Amino acid sequence: MAIPVHSGSRSRQLFALISASVPVLIFAQVLLAGLSLYYDSSLIELHKALGMFLVLPIGALVVMALRQSDLRPNLSRAIILLGLYGLQVALMSIGRETGSGFLQALHVPNAFIMGAFSDFAARQARRHA
Repeated sequence: MAIPVHSGSRSRQLFALISASVPVLIFAQVLLAGLSLYYDSSLIELHKALGMFLVLPIGALVVMALRQSDLRPNLSRAIILLGLYGLQVALMSIGRETGSGFLQALHVPNAFIMGAFSDFAARQARRHA
């Protein structure tokens, strides 16, 4: 996927690049979940590791939007994405601890919501890069 580079600042270009990586990483994580169910169950560990790694680019988006005024228009989308990420982790963790299959099942649709929203946020970031 090519990311158009406009005459924006370096920080906006970096923000757009990090934003574009998030939906790709979410897609990879969903793919790993499916592969762990239908191909090789050991891939669930890679799915979990990638899930924990996702906090880095998402957190970076929030920090960058907080620290740099030219990225501030992206702050609300970055915070929403961080909230969806927190919900994603909470659904699985609380579901496991309480034995609630329902909470664990909500982990799946939330992944799709995260993927769609992260794609939207990445497109908005590219528009302003």
